[in-house]
Order: sequence, then structure tokens, then C-alpha cells
Amino acid sequence: AARSVFAAHGYHGTKTMQIAREAGVSEALVFQHFPSKLSVYRAVLRQVFREQDRNYEKVGIGITEPGTAGLVQSLWRYFHAIVADPHASGQEFYRLTLSSLAGDGQFAALVYRRAQRRANRQIAAAHAAARAAGDIVGEPLDIRNVNLFIEHVGTMMSALNILDPSSCPYSGTGDALVRQATWFCCRGIGLTDAAIALHLPAQS
Repeated sequence: AARSVFAAHGYHGTKTMQIAREAGVSEALVFQHFPSKLSVYRAVLRQVFREQDRNYEKVGIGITEPGTAGLVQSLWRYFHAIVADPHASGQEFYRLTLSSLAGDGQFAALVYRRAQRRANRQIAAAHAAARAAGDIVGEPLDIRNVNLFIEHVGTMMSALNILDPSSCPYSGTGDALVRQATWFCCRGIGLTDAAIALHLPAQS
């Protein structure tokens, strides 16, 4: 309940009374378990990070093999997880990030530091292998920035995908949208069209 309210209103915009109402309990009961709103927020962050780790393992997000195939397919899985169910509880992670960026930024800073620790080594190895194979061309990009640029695209896609379909600004839905996001990011990191086409999963 607290996660839902924090995702909707951000840390500073959330009141403990709103959390209690969402949970169907009294505010006094909330304070029996948590001494402050900050302690509730920290508990939400711990829960979100645990779920993020489980979701990454469940859907296979992350680079499972170094090189071009690993880069292309990990991006496709990442965007597919976002687009497949925009109202899944895991999507609140992205909305919490956006709420944090609009506020004090503490949660977003944690998210980005954690993402860097988690994936930068794998991403760097995959980029190096793809460039050695001639599949990445052009000016080399800082791997830390590459990871963040892709995360930012995913965060905004998640936020926009919860809109009513008639209000969502994207052209296309489902696999078609996943493919376009994957092509966009693959081209952005320097992958050639031939390499992307070879390794992108077939559209269902």
C-alpha cells in the first residue's frame, strides 16, 4: 500500500494518513510498526530492490552472454518486460524513480548507483566483444552513460505506458513497440543494422 502511494505522490507529497487509508488500517497502527514516514519509505525501497532482483532473474534481464547477441537480446527482454504488463507491481519501481527525481532524488540516486554496480562490468565486456567483431562502430561511449541512457528510456516508457491507450503518445503497441525501442537503443550504442537484424528476436 505504501509503495503505491509513494509511486503516485512521491516521498514529500505522501502523507502517512494516505498510506493508512490505502492499507485499510488506522494511522496509529502504521506508527505502531514504523516510527516515521521515512522508515516506511526505507522499507518500501528494500522491498522494491528485492523484487527488482527477482524480476531480473525471472525474465532474464541482463546480458547472459558477452558480445552482440547478448547486447541485442538483453535490450529486447528489458523493453519487453516493460511493455508486456504496464500495470504490473514491478512497474512501480520506475514510477518511484520518476517521483524521486521530481523530489529529493535520493531513491533515484540509489537506483542508479546500484545499476552501475550490477551491470557495468557485463555491459563493458559485451561492448568490447561486439566492437572487436566489427558489430559496434563509431565513437566509443562511456559504459556508465550507456547503462543510464537505456535505463532512462525504459523509465519513461513505463510511465507513458500506464496512460489510457487513447492518450499514450506512442505509435504502436506490444512487440512492435518493443522492437522499435530495441532498434533505437541498439543504434544509439553503435550497433550496425545488420548486427541488430541478425540477433533481434522474430516478431510474433
